[in-house]
Amino acid sequence: MSQNLGLKLKQTQQLNQQLQQSLRILQMSGLELDREVEDWLQDNPLLERVEDNEPSDVQQNHLSAALPTSSGIGGEDAEDIWATIAEKDNFNDYLHKQVCEHPLSEAEAARIHILIDFLDDQGYLTDSLDEVLDHTPLEWMLEETDMHEALDILQTFDPPGVGASNLTESMLLQLMRLPASPARQLAAKTAQLHLDDLSRSRQQNITKMRKWFPDIDIDTIQTALDLMTNLNPYPAYGFSSTEPTHYIQPDIIVKENKNGWSISSNEKIWPKVKLNNEYCDLLKEVGEISPEWKEKLQEARQKIDSLALRKSTVLRLAEYIVAKQEDFFIFGEIGLTPMLIKDAAAELGVAESTVSRAVNHKYLSCPRGVFALRYFFTQAVSSGDGEGVSQSAVKAMIAKLVETEDKSKPHSDEALSQLLKQQGIEIARRTVAKYRESLNIPGAHQRKP
Repeated sequence: MSQNLGLKLKQTQQLNQQLQQSLRILQMSGLELDREVEDWLQDNPLLERVEDNEPSDVQQNHLSAALPTSSGIGGEDAEDIWATIAEKDNFNDYLHKQVCEHPLSEAEAARIHILIDFLDDQGYLTDSLDEVLDHTPLEWMLEETDMHEALDILQTFDPPGVGASNLTESMLLQLMRLPASPARQLAAKTAQLHLDDLSRSRQQNITKMRKWFPDIDIDTIQTALDLMTNLNPYPAYGFSSTEPTHYIQPDIIVKENKNGWSISSNEKIWPKVKLNNEYCDLLKEVGEISPEWKEKLQEARQKIDSLALRKSTVLRLAEYIVAKQEDFFIFGEIGLTPMLIKDAAAELGVAESTVSRAVNHKYLSCPRGVFALRYFFTQAVSSGDGEGVSQSAVKAMIAKLVETEDKSKPHSDEALSQLLKQQGIEIARRTVAKYRESLNIPGAHQRKP
């Protein structure tokens, strides 16, 4: 027997507490953020809300000078944006749209779409991959190895834990996204070995874990329990295809004026906080500040910075979207161009995960309606000029062709494919059928009067 001894270099990145907080704040919806800020105010007396009549030093309007003004929408003739609030995605739609954000081949994307449709109401994949293969047509020629790779990709989607086979695996997938630490390692070990033995009582769980892991200190045990408590047991929780959307408030407002498109934050929903001047003055008068108050002051400043960073990031992303998707604001869905999260990240100089968090539960209002920021990220379909056209634009073209067809001789899917080819869009008949079905448009024989 021989032993080989070698060195291996490994580069890892761990996020500090302030950056973790900023990323968590960035991912929150407006309602979640408002509740979070309320908790801050209750916990830290050095923070207070900014009154509406107080001046703000944050620039509210961003003008995209690179975009010329255009006729046809905007102004007094624009339709009421509140009458066209986009329908909220259900869980499956939310996942299907994320497929477009990844640089996948058509075959890889198709396999992930298949897996998404096999998820149960909780977001778990309770069927084995063998069962998935047994319930798909043989002509699809799916291989188990390829489906394993597709599942690995799906499990990187939001919300964390999606595609797990059970609660334990879902918790482990969520823990993997957190920074490495002894507490995370302990939480994962507890989920794997003792999940069924945990109770609702925190004190009982601490007692049990001290017995299970006698070498672990109490602080690590408590932190591990906190990590597990904050995990989402059901990835699909909070999604509903029938839930009303009237409560949605846009984070960004896009308007047309004579100088181009103006992009501004909706100040009504952005919580504004500042340092409490009265308390800060008292601390100055005291002179030597206790460590507890120093920590409170540093914490207050970090939270204010996190809010400012969230606002700046979402505004910059909105500017990028408006510049990239100008034709959408002029012509509607048919004007959408292919756009990936990785491209936005490269343009803004941030990580892809940052952009993914920034589009999460954020909305943009414009004269055409209110749309999730994620709506503007769409995968390309090949075209004759090699530039590519977004899938959403192709679907809009199909809907237009069906709307204007001779009702006595409706277009077959093959005919629609040929008509699209004449316009430089080359997609197969079966792809046309898939897009048509996603638009809830019946087949040609069903459209006859």
